[in-house]
Amino acid sequence: MKTIPYERAKVKKVDLNDIYLGNSDAIKILDQNIIEIIKIEAPITMNLLKARLREAFNLAKISGKALEIIEERINKYCYKKTNNLYDEVLWPTTGEFNIDYLRINYPRQIYDIPYQELKNLVKEYDLKGEELYRKILSYFGHEVLTKKALDYLVFVEKKAK
Repeated sequence: MKTIPYERAKVKKVDLNDIYLGNSDAIKILDQNIIEIIKIEAPITMNLLKARLREAFNLAKISGKALEIIEERINKYCYKKTNNLYDEVLWPTTGEFNIDYLRINYPRQIYDIPYQELKNLVKEYDLKGEELYRKILSYFGHEVLTKKALDYLVFVEKKAK
């Protein structure tokens, strides 16, 4: 299985209050951040995209109002979205890609790794069920098989068939 380092886009700092006020320069920076993150880091879950944008806002949590603005900006660019059981995955163009690699060296929750990427790891192991799930968790340095992780890994295993 081919692995590559997870490449992170550089985000520019932007004041969330300026975005709330409709400041065109701030919105332009937000748009540039979204475009750059998706261009470099896609396929990327919405959850991970929001985490990356929080870095630009220098915030621990984003408000509902900010999320609405972010969703509006993302929809403006008509990115392809696929379902990842718990979240949407954004792609850089209108097509879904067949991914033949696994990105490593960046701490992601199991359910923030698109199934299109994780299925490469599933195919690498000749395991099934809980033994497979624990092996995948271990690969990423996770120890606890939570209900959410279990549900997601069952979903990934079915998609890998």
